[in-house]
Amino acid sequence: MSDTDSSGNATVLDVEVCILGAGMIGAASACTFAAQGLRVALIEPYMPHAFAPEQDPDLRVSALNRHSMDLLDSLHALPHIYAMRYRSYDTLEVWEDEFAKTRFSAQDVKEHQLGIFVENRLVQLALLRSIEENFSQNVSVINASATHIDVVNAKVALDNQSSVQARFLLGTEGAQSPTRKAAGIGQTAWQYAQRANLIGIKLSESIDDTTWQQFTPSGPLALLPMHEQHACLVWYGDDKMSEYIQSLDKTSLKEAIVEHFPQRLGDFEVVDKAGFPLARMHANQYWRHKAVLAGDSAHTINPLAGQGVNLGFKDVKALGEAIKSHGINDLDNAFRAYEKKRRAQNLLMMSAMDGLYMAFSNDIKPLKFARNAALMLANSAGPLKNTALKYAMGL
Repeated sequence: MSDTDSSGNATVLDVEVCILGAGMIGAASACTFAAQGLRVALIEPYMPHAFAPEQDPDLRVSALNRHSMDLLDSLHALPHIYAMRYRSYDTLEVWEDEFAKTRFSAQDVKEHQLGIFVENRLVQLALLRSIEENFSQNVSVINASATHIDVVNAKVALDNQSSVQARFLLGTEGAQSPTRKAAGIGQTAWQYAQRANLIGIKLSESIDDTTWQQFTPSGPLALLPMHEQHACLVWYGDDKMSEYIQSLDKTSLKEAIVEHFPQRLGDFEVVDKAGFPLARMHANQYWRHKAVLAGDSAHTINPLAGQGVNLGFKDVKALGEAIKSHGINDLDNAFRAYEKKRRAQNLLMMSAMDGLYMAFSNDIKPLKFARNAALMLANSAGPLKNTALKYAMGL
């Protein structure tokens, strides 16, 4: 795409779909609509830097379940992820006290893995590569920022002096979505008064394909295995504790991890650290006028079970199916069908994660007894446990 014509005047790009935000959800949406033969403009001001094998892993990691992997495979992105780096995992362990551990295994549901851990940037890069290789005739990737979003007429002005005219706009910019704000869509939101502190470590020995999470009164502690001997630790803490964690140098941070985390870690070195506040947000509606929302622009969830991006990819599939079923000339009904399918399901998962988080984030003895009893019961629940596992895997 050229931003100006031969005389230097601003140009207008006419497309069916204008997607604001080329993160994982936006890029996957672009592939989805392009596969239907629709012309797409994908707008992103901050493109990801290229992958190199020698790079330390990013700390923003997603646990992709089977549904998400199948979607990425259908969009020709999964092979690009495999060509970079990822970590398969086949076991999830959850406990508060060791005697009441619940263990979920892929073997229990006759699968070889529960999913894969992948750095968010690499998922985004894989999708952008798929666009370049498979959908470039239908997708214009525009490295620019929106200066004005007109949701009534589905038109976006850009800071490169060009604009995009579409049949509809899709906001996938994230929790602070300018598209959602331009559409005047309100949201229900609150902070959890906690932060998730992410700590990249490199272990001295290889670890199993197991991810685990220990609940403590001050918040969960978790390990996400990554490629080779790398792993990401997740340490929940209130603002004061998080400020302390982020202030530590690598040597002091290792000492704090050894003190607070389970001994099963073994020896390791600290590579990097980062953190982000925990918040919940749910848009009061998923569309208005000619704008529709997906992913974190529509909902953010407590990352307790790693379901955030998987919910977003379910949005992508559902919106694609709704547009394909109703057609580009019946957007109101397409958007209604999409919202009806996804909003209630997203709310259910968000509420379930909130309930789990609140139940374990205290040190009340009767509740602690009940929690441990529930975990022991869950571990021996048989078919019920496997049904829950299949749902989490997107099967």
